[in-house]
Amino acid sequence: MTPRFLFFLIFPIILLQSVGAFLNCEQCLSQGKHYCADDKLCNSAICLNKITKSINCPRTPNATYDDVEARTKWLPLFGAGATNAKMAQKCFDNNWPTMKLSTRILVNCSDPSPILPTTECAMITAVDTSQRVLVMTFRATVGNTQLGEEILNYFVAKKKFFDIGYIFEFFYDAYVSLWRGGLETEIRNLKYKYPDYELWVTGHSLGAALASVGASWVVKSGIFRPERVKLMTAGQPRTGDYDYAMWHQNTFAYSFRLVHAHDVVPHVPFQEEIVDKDKMWHHRTEIWYNNDMTPGSPYKICPEADGLYCANQQLDLSWNDHTHYFNTDLDVYGDQGCPKKT
Repeated sequence: MTPRFLFFLIFPIILLQSVGAFLNCEQCLSQGKHYCADDKLCNSAICLNKITKSINCPRTPNATYDDVEARTKWLPLFGAGATNAKMAQKCFDNNWPTMKLSTRILVNCSDPSPILPTTECAMITAVDTSQRVLVMTFRATVGNTQLGEEILNYFVAKKKFFDIGYIFEFFYDAYVSLWRGGLETEIRNLKYKYPDYELWVTGHSLGAALASVGASWVVKSGIFRPERVKLMTAGQPRTGDYDYAMWHQNTFAYSFRLVHAHDVVPHVPFQEEIVDKDKMWHHRTEIWYNNDMTPGSPYKICPEADGLYCANQQLDLSWNDHTHYFNTDLDVYGDQGCPKKT
């Protein structure tokens, strides 16, 4: 066997071992190397999209996303959570007739500062006894004062969430206000009355962050098992830190974050803060519609939790894309009784 033949026999093996061709993403990162999303190899010398955090290791969702179900069931839930009790039931009557409003909770969730005016947070619960589904759906931000409180909070404080990481203080305090304002009693009573039902949790914008917290809260409180909880949010801001996001995506099989094209809100707060780098993260799974979201529009099921794929590629951001999902203006949809799409 000639030296040249040995070289051509051994060199490919050395090359494959050097870039970790036989290592998956998690194994690669555990060795202190980077995983390349472009060529699916470990420690590639040339790589445009390097993965350095295991939360972003490419993964296929454990549940199936259904565009039709999102439009016909989850969209009306967004609208119902954003309006009053009467119009919430009309949202159900127009789109999901077997779903019945249980209660609406409205609480003061404003910053305790005596200077700022009072702001409120709202959500509703509902029950479908034919399809065996319970619902918690949370309202989005209302008014510039509340929006200002949220934005200022991004630079102030975070709170420990059980034993699984930290979430933004505003989201934590707002959810606790709802929980103590009647949600705990309501959800425990519903669980007692309908012990085998699924729990669907949802919301848009601020409501999306509260939905993420709410789904996590009822599981950590031992009220629901995670396999009985479904979460779908729209335009969700980053809600918690790396540990929270990792726990969430390892706990819930059915958890989808809808992002419309250039929606600005999923990009805030910034993942890399000036003082504490890489602190805030999205959990899986992002469903990205890079279009107007009319019926039949394509979407991408994003392989990374919060990497440079999908919506994070966008540099030009839009408030209009934040308020419009499934070709529907969510600012008025609920107050109109969620008119059925034809």
